Amino acid sequence: METTQLLFQPGRRPGSWSSGYQGRPVQLCMQRFCNLCDLKEREQLRSFSGGKLEVKLTAHRRPAFWEWEERPFYRAHIVKVLPPEFPTGKVVDEGFEIDGSRLNLVVYRTPQGVILVDPGYVGFEQGYDPYVGRLMADHKIIASVVTHGHLDHWNALGQTTGPVFMPRTAYRLASMHASWTSESQPPQLDSALRNARDNLIFPGKPVLLDELPVNIDTFHLPHSIPETMGLVIRGERGRAVHLGDFKFNGFGAKAKAETIARLQQIAKEPVDFLALTIYNAHVPGFVPIEDLVVDALTDIMVKAEGRVVITCFSTNLDRVLRLAKIARILGRQVSFTGAGMQNCREMIGFEETGYSGKEVAFVTGCQAEERSFLWNIAQGTAAMDRSDTLVFSSRCIPGNEERLREHYTRLRPKVGRLIVTRGEVSQLGLQGLGTEEVFTHVSGHEYGDGIRLALEILRPKKVIAWPQTSPQIEAFRKICEEVGGIEILSEDERVIDI
Repeated sequence: METTQLLFQPGRRPGSWSSGYQGRPVQLCMQRFCNLCDLKEREQLRSFSGGKLEVKLTAHRRPAFWEWEERPFYRAHIVKVLPPEFPTGKVVDEGFEIDGSRLNLVVYRTPQGVILVDPGYVGFEQGYDPYVGRLMADHKIIASVVTHGHLDHWNALGQTTGPVFMPRTAYRLASMHASWTSESQPPQLDSALRNARDNLIFPGKPVLLDELPVNIDTFHLPHSIPETMGLVIRGERGRAVHLGDFKFNGFGAKAKAETIARLQQIAKEPVDFLALTIYNAHVPGFVPIEDLVVDALTDIMVKAEGRVVITCFSTNLDRVLRLAKIARILGRQVSFTGAGMQNCREMIGFEETGYSGKEVAFVTGCQAEERSFLWNIAQGTAAMDRSDTLVFSSRCIPGNEERLREHYTRLRPKVGRLIVTRGEVSQLGLQGLGTEEVFTHVSGHEYGDGIRLALEILRPKKVIAWPQTSPQIEAFRKICEEVGGIEILSEDERVIDI
């Protein structure tokens, strides 16, 4: 029998706890009377939400008739519930590393526990993220708040405990995604989404946390998905503004003025801390209004003789809805192909109208995702017509350049016209491919002048901005120097005291 300290997470059955040791699963003993367990210590598990325990391990094997073969495991008998360890606030410390540029999670720490904002990670597909798991071991989680529905802002939600607050659009998208990937997701994700269903919020509605000296107000922000919100978090030790993913311009000219007015109202009180993304800090100007994209795509639909096939991110709900309505006005039938686009159709409540040569088809595959509609076309397992006009209403995600370049190369001979957004030909080296450039996409992440304006209005003392990669961080440092009086924190410093 060996005594050791292990990190325990909620198990698959309610009230159970599990861990791992030397490559074998560990189950916490829950026998009512066990002479190997300290029963007084085990009483503390009534309020246990995951963390480190000192345990005695006994080796066991599941009989072969339980599963296909015998499976060795350990049973852990509790010796002591260990107090939480409070980290330094850095994502990187001894023996533990994570790429802070891909992490959307920011942790706001209060004396009573922590509030997780956007528990998610770019490129993380499975149901477990090590940093969120570590935070659960080290802190009591008061609540989790999701600012919008993009996958990388909630894909570690299944590891969290406590109340979950999220907009209705985010909840619907998360529920749909969970239904596709139920086999790879932890069972706690279902519990988190059930909790979120009872705590749906919308921009402008406060997050209500009972009996805690923390106020969280929400406000609308333009982004590439509906119901995106920013947060104003006021604690005993400071006031934080969480912008995260944002831009000033949305649809119409008034979105920018409305966003400026909201930030000016927030800035009437001092801002101790600001969190925001800086993906486009090196790009001058402001993100253009979404209307320009709709106008350009409308022009393509008007002039095209045959079918128009449009691919974009399936969460770009407003853009798809507007284009689908315009297509119908132009007398074109509308269809949606691919799981993501079918979910998009359901989200926007648009009915398909059949198939014909004069059709507008919204399809998946703008990033060459495996098994998407356009991926199948590129691989030759499905076909398009030489009279089709294929439009990419998207931009290449950084790091996906080689894959997308090959995607375009395979697709080009299969269609009559291949249209990409401005700048994509030079960025991906598509010269000579016969690809056309049109203004088919605007980013959901603000450009350099927009970031500067946000800093000038809010005047924060400290800023955590990500990704801190080149050329974004150099441009952002220059902006902060010109605004003055701003301390830039490392993107690895994600635990903030308020």
